[in-house]
Amino acid sequence: TAATGVLRSAVVLADREAGEPVLTRLPVLGVEARGLSGTLDPGVTAGDLDRLTGRDAVAVGSDRAESLDVGPGDRVALRLGDGTRVEPRVVAVYERELGLGEFLFPREALAGHVSAARDRAVLIRTGDGAGADPAAPVREALAPYGGGVTVRAATGDDVAIAPPVSDGDNAMIVIGVGVIGGFALLAVVSTLALITIGRRGEFRLLRMVGTGRRQLRRMLVLETGLVTFAGLVIGTAVAAVPLTAFAVSMAGTAPYLPPAHYGVIAGAVALAAAAGTLIPGAAGGRFVLGRRAS
Repeated sequence: TAATGVLRSAVVLADREAGEPVLTRLPVLGVEARGLSGTLDPGVTAGDLDRLTGRDAVAVGSDRAESLDVGPGDRVALRLGDGTRVEPRVVAVYERELGLGEFLFPREALAGHVSAARDRAVLIRTGDGAGADPAAPVREALAPYGGGVTVRAATGDDVAIAPPVSDGDNAMIVIGVGVIGGFALLAVVSTLALITIGRRGEFRLLRMVGTGRRQLRRMLVLETGLVTFAGLVIGTAVAAVPLTAFAVSMAGTAPYLPPAHYGVIAGAVALAAAAGTLIPGAAGGRFVLGRRAS
């Protein structure tokens, strides 16, 4: 059984940007090195997290370490949450700073500099064979924390340095994206409808030379499919280039969109293409599609 307490705090880093001094407040986590490898994997690229003990140690994210030009054995000047100036020695460099923050401290280094030195969460990992009482290892790990502890499955928000997004924030994001997407679809439908209505002369000429009503409708359906396919291919390519560059640079992985979400986008594009082509072609061109022009 491995257990790791997670204490949240903040530090202030003095740095320079464009030649000007700046003070940056950064959220940090305080953890215990004992059992850390069994509950949390920051992706260490240099050094050893087992040395993250005492009051004179710190682990630094790879991007921040590169910007400060530090590595294992170097010191970093910081101010803790209560203003205390410290210069801990770097014991490890890790790559998963996007979720864990740019600094990991030993818990004891932060405990004396926060208003309430209580762990916000305790990460516990038990063995595969828990025996007849699978809760026993959990109770054993939580014994030092006393009563009143809620046990549940861990999620990414338990160790993420940023606060979890609330349902209200998610709703506002969905509404904002929906409004923007709605205006974009309205513009597409309006443009396609104007183009289709402007082709009445073309449809009339086709009817005069003997084109049947079904042939015209089939032509419009094929055009709608072509517009939908082209829109999806071009839109996907245009969105993929910046998203891939951002995801690779920030997270080191390619962007991911659930197939169901992409299906909703494809359906919306197909619906917009049909509304801008088939409906105007059938309603606005009744005199063409309904009977042969004389």
